[in-house]
Amino acid sequence: MTTATVTPDVSEPTPHRGRLLFSLFSLYVIWGSTYLAMRFALTGFPPFRMAGLRFLLAGGLLFAGLRLN
Repeated sequence: MTTATVTPDVSEPTPHRGRLLFSLFSLYVIWGSTYLAMRFALTGFPPFRMAGLRFLLAGGLLFAGLRLN
């Protein structure tokens, strides 16, 4: 009887601590800046107009990004 050793063909990827920290930091900055921008924007615009402007801007950015691809 022969014994065969099984070795995995695919090695586990090593986690990149720098990428993880950058991702968490960017999430913190982007999310926090959104709330800060809403705070200042609501003092100058009514809430529904501000929501409409936000959705229009977000839709325009998504449309432009998809057209470039």
